[in-house]
Amino acid sequence: MITRRSTAAITAALSWPVFFLLRTNVLNQDGNMLTPKLERDVPLLGAHLSHDELLELFLHSKVWEYTHRWWGWSVVFSYQVVSCTAGAVFIYVLLRLSSRLAPGRTGLFLSGVLSGAYMQLFFGDVENYTVTAAIAAVYVLASWRFLSRESPLWMPAAALATAICFHLEAACLLPSALYLAIVSRSRTGNLREATGGAIVGGGIIALVFLAFHVYGLPLWRFFSSHAGHALRGSGVFAIGMPREYYVDQVRLLLWLCPAALLLLPFAIQLRSSADEGSRFLAVGAVSMLVFQAVWLAANGVFDDWNLYAIGGLFIALCVWRYAAAAASTRAMQLAAAVLAVAGALNTYTWIIANHAAVR
Repeated sequence: MITRRSTAAITAALSWPVFFLLRTNVLNQDGNMLTPKLERDVPLLGAHLSHDELLELFLHSKVWEYTHRWWGWSVVFSYQVVSCTAGAVFIYVLLRLSSRLAPGRTGLFLSGVLSGAYMQLFFGDVENYTVTAAIAAVYVLASWRFLSRESPLWMPAAALATAICFHLEAACLLPSALYLAIVSRSRTGNLREATGGAIVGGGIIALVFLAFHVYGLPLWRFFSSHAGHALRGSGVFAIGMPREYYVDQVRLLLWLCPAALLLLPFAIQLRSSADEGSRFLAVGAVSMLVFQAVWLAANGVFDDWNLYAIGGLFIALCVWRYAAAAASTRAMQLAAAVLAVAGALNTYTWIIANHAAVR
């Protein structure tokens, strides 16, 4: 079990070359469109920007601007380096989380979480979800520290607000933040701490959006973003799709997170549990499941796998914590290990195949 920060940091640093050496050579439609967008907008405007993925695009724009100027890097290569770096951050946070979420069976928990296909995000995926995914993991760690009475509520609020500024998809986790506020109220008997957390989180989001309004991304352009279309109920929801679409979504969920099969027994166990951590993770997992069910995969379900990858990651943290705790016998531990191995074989075969593909 890794408990020391230095050990976690060294392990995370050693994971970076693994991510980089096996980086993907497969880009979806959106990934292929990023090169002309950044090459057009960065010289003219300083960055390619959208309210949907504000800080993700700004970070990638600036990384490419400087690395291209200094070393001649392409847009794709600069994205891949950032993706792998986000992966190393995720590994560090996951190792810090593992001793908290599954202190008795840390190895089983880690094996399970690392077996999901969402891990492709960190193997050089050229899209705007990688840094957000790492920050979402930081949000879980900050929330767990709050639930353990080690830190104030404003810290997970700040982490989630930062994730939202990187990609608005992270706003789907707001119900889990509301649950933290409910826990705070039950402990203190008032909403003072929850109000402070809301002010911190809301302030971060407001300041970032205002700063970019001044930078050159007017606030009214929000209504032309995907999020703006969602507010108008226009073209972003999976309503009236054929049956095959929803079948593919279930297949994608099991691909991203094979342990989603354990959601039903977890839900049954949760009904009789007063564990605040389990309920926090359950609220976040359900929120991300709803997102996958209602948000349209415009590029096709499997080509848009990375759109739902953060949800798969959050669900994995939830169910593998349950699986590690429930595996109290040799037979149950073996069954959980088989599920982890099966998922890992599928995931890393796919990652290697994507690396071997010729762009």
